[in-house]
Amino acid sequence: MKKLLAFTMALTMGLTLCSCGTKEDTATDTLSSQTAESVRELSPAEQLLEDVKGTYDELFTVICDPKYDQIWLDKCESIVGADMAEMCADMLKSACTGTLYGEEAVNAYDNPETAQFDCYFIHDVHQFVFDGSHISGLDENGSEVFSHEYAFVKDFSLGGMMDGYLYETSDADAGEFRYFVVFPDTPSTTYHIEFRYGSNEEELTKYAEGAYAYWLAAGIPADCDDALIENVIGLFAEENLSDMENADESPAESSDIIEIGTAEELVDFAKSVTDGSMNGYAGQTVMLTADIDCSGVEWTPIGTMNLDDMNDDSCMFQGVFDGQGHTISNVTFDSDTPVCGAGIIGMNLGEVKNLKAENIQIHCTDTFSMAVGAVVGYNMGEIHDVSLTGENEIAAVNAIGGITGGSTNHVHDCSVDGTTIRVLGDNDFSDGRIIQCDVAECGGLIIGGSFGGTMENCTAKGKIIAEGNEPVGLGGIAGCLEMMDSVTDCTADVEIISDKGCHAVGGLCGYSGTHSVGDIALAAEGVETHEYPGIIQNCHVTVKMNVPGATHVGGLIGTGLYYYGEETAFRIVDCSVNGEIIGAVTPGAVAGRAENSIIDSCKSHLYRQSA
Repeated sequence: MKKLLAFTMALTMGLTLCSCGTKEDTATDTLSSQTAESVRELSPAEQLLEDVKGTYDELFTVICDPKYDQIWLDKCESIVGADMAEMCADMLKSACTGTLYGEEAVNAYDNPETAQFDCYFIHDVHQFVFDGSHISGLDENGSEVFSHEYAFVKDFSLGGMMDGYLYETSDADAGEFRYFVVFPDTPSTTYHIEFRYGSNEEELTKYAEGAYAYWLAAGIPADCDDALIENVIGLFAEENLSDMENADESPAESSDIIEIGTAEELVDFAKSVTDGSMNGYAGQTVMLTADIDCSGVEWTPIGTMNLDDMNDDSCMFQGVFDGQGHTISNVTFDSDTPVCGAGIIGMNLGEVKNLKAENIQIHCTDTFSMAVGAVVGYNMGEIHDVSLTGENEIAAVNAIGGITGGSTNHVHDCSVDGTTIRVLGDNDFSDGRIIQCDVAECGGLIIGGSFGGTMENCTAKGKIIAEGNEPVGLGGIAGCLEMMDSVTDCTADVEIISDKGCHAVGGLCGYSGTHSVGDIALAAEGVETHEYPGIIQNCHVTVKMNVPGATHVGGLIGTGLYYYGEETAFRIVDCSVNGEIIGAVTPGAVAGRAENSIIDSCKSHLYRQSA
């Protein structure tokens, strides 16, 4: 049961440190397709539909029946005491039994904190029947309202607060039952299920706006007994009452909110994260209250990787960094010693949002440095609604990006303009093998190198310049987007320059694709994929490349990555590329190399002059 009253969600992230490039493993290169198939288990999305099999009534219609009033009082009293029990029980029930949703609710609720959620079934459905990949709905007379087969599409985030899985039916007449979003609550774990459904994928991602605002369907097994009902009421009370006790605190009084409005305050905050004294501000929110000019400031990134103990997350940022639309400008950071994670924020395990950055200069020249970005160095949490403008230069040897250098998680709704990414270092592939190098690797305007996660609605404009010998993984949006299920609705206007040969170069990204065995990287990297081939959809690129002697070069995608016995594969759909490629060896109009991949409904207007 989610904390609907608090409008917050704690993000718990696993720590994965990896670099993008070509991975050779003599023990696993011989992995046969038969062996890969034999180790495949149900993906989490497939398993969830198995776990929720059954028929469901409306949760709050059942548990708000007056005959359960005493259970509500007892559960609330055990948490807040007898004096407040009745008030809290009434508030909890009221919060989830609203009768408005969508634009009507948005117009009615001026203050989101006073909003009521509608947790009932909509579109005339009285009961839902989940039977694996088959979902159907019954009206109050037991007749079918709809009945379709559904297939997993991608991981899904509801406003960054709740994570689940998106499923879609191929039935053309599905209407408001085209998409289902199911969240990972099951009767065996939380005594209920939570889900959304509708005809518009984008609208379903919104929490408190749009066609489905303030609505989240909640179901309880139709054959539930009193013990299960008591359990779900107790869980709901436990998860929400701690937040309600603090509801009267103003933001200024709450210890969970830190307000920062000056460069001095920002520097002090950065040091308190990096020295580990505040445990990364886990569970806390940082809010900027003004634009902050860091001219002349000796900058320390907010959070870092402890290179002596990489399992130590106390020195990484773990809270919510909310820029509230304000700008951090004129940050300069230079390092010639090993560093993992450098930028305004060095290491992010939490959420970074609503932030503008301008005129950022980050230079990390040591050959053991990695994950260097203007805004975030290494992202293992979520970044969204972040922009980078002005004159920015980010220079490093591995995973260099404008919004984030390295990433293993979700990046969306970000933009970059006026930025130069410099990829430093030299490689030597004179023996003909292009292998994982960790130097002169992965440069992109939004993300340098990503392994896992998702990406959507990002826009980039700027330059990628590789200064050394034979760099790998250069791209307009990202140098590497490996093991990423989906990259959608992104655009790039980029110039890519590499005078001394390069490999895996694309106007959108250099490396991309997923492995046919979705959990092949789970143990080693903590990454699991659910889509094969990985989807690249509705992305559009304008590119100018000057890359003499380059190989695996495409207008949109460079190549897949040789990883555990096969090349990762991608499916490019409804994308376009315009521009020119000068000097590459056999450049591709859309992809440089597309082993086991699919290119569908794409357009290319590309001038290509080979070496």
